[in-house]
Amino acid sequence: MVVSDIIVRDVVKVKESDRIRDVLERFLLYRICELPVVNDRNEIVGWISDREIMKRIGRINPVIVPAMMCGVLFPYAVWFDDEEIDRKLYRLLDCSVMEVATRKAPVVRFDSELDDAAALLGRMGACSLLVEKNGVLAGKISPGDILRCVAAGR
Repeated sequence: MVVSDIIVRDVVKVKESDRIRDVLERFLLYRICELPVVNDRNEIVGWISDREIMKRIGRINPVIVPAMMCGVLFPYAVWFDDEEIDRKLYRLLDCSVMEVATRKAPVVRFDSELDDAAALLGRMGACSLLVEKNGVLAGKISPGDILRCVAAGR
């Protein structure tokens, strides 16, 4: 069995010219956590998930600097990130999708074997794979799609 036998063809996506505000609207409206990013020709140019956004609004790791106290040198963590999370998110809303998206999207070919897609999903840890046919987005496939197909004995 091949990927094209079970793909979901109606894919929610964003364009590379969209803003993070558009991404968040789709996340909330469709109750999803990741989106393909496409250009005007529907070619896959990136991938954005809630994880990329969390990386941007979460606290940045501290910088460890040496400090001296009572003649003893020890490491000291200095936080340069004191901005509140809501302010970070507000600033991020008007950023371009491609400023935050990763350019390496989890992609599988339209004619790939289903067991190859399952292995790729397992290795990548993604919630779904984008399906590409002739260089454009043709659909997506998730672990649930594969499991339902296998359980149904197709």
